[in-house]
Amino acid sequence: MQQPLDEHGSPQRWIFFLLIAGLIAITTLFIVSRLFEYSGPELLNSPYSAKTEPKIILIGDIRFTVPENMIRRPEQREDAMVQQLDLVMLWPELEGFTRDNQVHFSNSGPDSRLIYATLSQPEQILSSSERLYTVYSEHFDGDPISGPARLIGFAMDPKSSFAGETVYFKPDESEPFVARCVQPVKGSPTFCMRDIMLTGKVQLSYRFRLPLLKEWKRMDETIKDRVTGFVHFP
Repeated sequence: MQQPLDEHGSPQRWIFFLLIAGLIAITTLFIVSRLFEYSGPELLNSPYSAKTEPKIILIGDIRFTVPENMIRRPEQREDAMVQQLDLVMLWPELEGFTRDNQVHFSNSGPDSRLIYATLSQPEQILSSSERLYTVYSEHFDGDPISGPARLIGFAMDPKSSFAGETVYFKPDESEPFVARCVQPVKGSPTFCMRDIMLTGKVQLSYRFRLPLLKEWKRMDETIKDRVTGFVHFP
């Protein structure tokens, strides 16, 4: 005698369909991952490069050897002489762009861990103490502010060229840490800028989000060491 058909199908049939759907999903993910592996960040139209090939860059008569994935601007990713070199790295590893950390490189929010650095040869390079005591201190406004990690801050005179900025520094050092922090547009994340003398001829400027200021000591030492490692001293 013929058995009536179950209008919803047998359990075995549903298991078969689920297995097929799972295999299709896994295959699709595999194909996408392979495409990204071979096409790299271009697949997502990223401005960064994942290549680690060293590039030889001359700034004046100072030679730098820098991994391509740390060079921020595409036009600077060639062996060449430039007026300035723009770098980008991820804190705290101080690594350039990779496929593993690409999500962090697309984060421009207040919790971003990106460090933007610039190497240049300005006509005059000021030491940290000169910058603090002969330039910034002339424009301090109001009472000192207690900053993170034992830093002291001062708001800058709203009538000066530093209007809207706050300068944080560590006063009891011969070459103090000094950083200017500013909110470029109301409602946007605040970032801080630090300028230091890398060599007698090259200035290193780097900027970072305000929440990282509490790590200023380790950050300053490791960034300087990392970038100094790119220099070929004569």
